[in-house]
Amino acid sequence: MVALLLDAYNLLFRSFTSLPRSITDDDDRPINAVYGMLGYLARLSRELQVDAMLAGFDSPNVPTFRHELYPAYQGHRGPMGGEHAEDFARQVVIAQAVLPRLDVPVFHSPGYEADDVLGTLACRLAEQGTQCVIVSTDRDLLQLVGPLIETMAPGSPPRISRNEADVRARLGVAPSGVPSFKALAGDASDNIPGVRGIGTKTAASLVNEYGSLEALYDALPSLPVRLNALLSEGRDDAFLFRQVATVVTDLELAFDPTRVPRHAIESGAKPRQLLRDAGYA
Repeated sequence: MVALLLDAYNLLFRSFTSLPRSITDDDDRPINAVYGMLGYLARLSRELQVDAMLAGFDSPNVPTFRHELYPAYQGHRGPMGGEHAEDFARQVVIAQAVLPRLDVPVFHSPGYEADDVLGTLACRLAEQGTQCVIVSTDRDLLQLVGPLIETMAPGSPPRISRNEADVRARLGVAPSGVPSFKALAGDASDNIPGVRGIGTKTAASLVNEYGSLEALYDALPSLPVRLNALLSEGRDDAFLFRQVATVVTDLELAFDPTRVPRHAIESGAKPRQLLRDAGYA
């Protein structure tokens, strides 16, 4: 069995920003985000011949544990959709209603992000022998790559990370090293500054050599003076940022990995037909 795990906000936002608002429903309201996502899923159904699809959503307007740990987390981001934020939020609600009617279950967990939902679903499915493909452009999810779990970033062509070598080609570290790498080097997309003075090349080198922050800091006396000073000054930040960057994989979700429905998105189906099939004109 092969299951697609969908980063729903990620996919909806890609369509929202790339497709014209002139794509409307019968009431002349824009449906470009939902339209584009459904069209993409129909294409994936045809190209990948997957058995199941499951969607993970963020919980909007609910602070996550990451914000509690680090209040500046993603603090540079405005409302999704910018000046059309209300319209994007409306289309998210439509997607959450439409997907289950196409046998694509929807999951979210207040206080956590879609990444955590997808990480939990992927691990539980993989334990049952299900091949999982996480569909998202979010590089945080690369830390999940391993036996029976891969990621696919939409694009032409899509970028697929199936194993450690693929993740190293993108970030320079193994999947298990991604949180420590982000902790040291930072990640502007999440407003994580990292440890001052540590760039991506140095961060990757340190993670590859020492494997963990604990081992790195145990080896601090043997490091060059300047590097020792930078890491010493940034110790608390490093461990905090690693916690913020780590995807949670043990959420309590109402989900039975042995009873996953087959999706009802026909290969090559048209988005408007899928919307009608789901009861939305």
